[in-house]
Amino acid sequence: MCNPGSTLIPFLEKQGIKVITNPLNKKLSLETMGVIRKYIKANDIDILHLFNNIACSNGATAAIGTKAKVIAYRGQTGNVSRWDPSIYLTMLHPRLNKIICVANAVTEDLQLHVWGDKNKAVTVYKGHDQSWYQNAPADLSDVPMHADSFKISLVANLRPRKGLHILMDAVQLLPEDCNIDVLLVGADPESEAIQEMIKRSGKPQRVHALGYREDAPEVAAACDAVVLPTTKREGLCRAVLEANSYGVPAIVSDTGGNAELVADGVTGIVVPPSEPQALADAIMTLYQDRNLCNKFGVAAKKRVIEKFNVQQGVDKTLEIYQSLLTN
Repeated sequence: MCNPGSTLIPFLEKQGIKVITNPLNKKLSLETMGVIRKYIKANDIDILHLFNNIACSNGATAAIGTKAKVIAYRGQTGNVSRWDPSIYLTMLHPRLNKIICVANAVTEDLQLHVWGDKNKAVTVYKGHDQSWYQNAPADLSDVPMHADSFKISLVANLRPRKGLHILMDAVQLLPEDCNIDVLLVGADPESEAIQEMIKRSGKPQRVHALGYREDAPEVAAACDAVVLPTTKREGLCRAVLEANSYGVPAIVSDTGGNAELVADGVTGIVVPPSEPQALADAIMTLYQDRNLCNKFGVAAKKRVIEKFNVQQGVDKTLEIYQSLLTN
């Protein structure tokens, strides 16, 4: 089931998958629940897999009284409380049989709140395929960077928990003579808030807001390292997996699933969250030792291929489906 006009529809139909359209725009919609319930019963559906909160609240409720096993998806830590009535429409919905979490940190966080069987929450890493990352690095010739600079990138927005302010404070702490350029992918160069954030770095000529880019993975591929200074509530960051798939190492904060993505001192560097000095020190470590940076990049690509490939995600999801159908 997809929203009308979803870009996924042609892709799914090309794979021979039947697609039903529904607005999916209300937390509880009698019309949506009726469509789902009718389809479950008419087609003898065994498993209902729900990938966001609106799908969960409508789908799990629609499945009450049917034989369908119900699976939800959880992509980040935090924002779950047994004392929040609305959470019983999503992650603590009594009709859920399993909750597939994107990282062990997410699973462990959710297990603190789940009633009864804690094994209802399980981890399945999102799979990435190397065939997705064969494009050439992005052409950044139009960006006013410094010659032979060490380039780091961040997929940035103004949500405080993404830690853009932490990175800017870290840049301010870097030595004045270090030749580093910082690329902010997704940061609107026309935004006053972004410009104020760039001034906060103390090195505005070194920080470049690139705006929205369709080629964010290729931008990462054109860099020496990527950073993810999230302060809280992280899942399994796609931007890090994309960069690692191109052999580019990451510096991440130790929150959510970040430390599962990056093996500290092997494929990249893990720093404490909300500590600009630790982030600045990590950046300088890679800046001053390009051989180490390259070594981390090679190891990071190998780790993605071995641990975060598509097949492991398919296999584990299928295993969950089969276990539900035999219980």
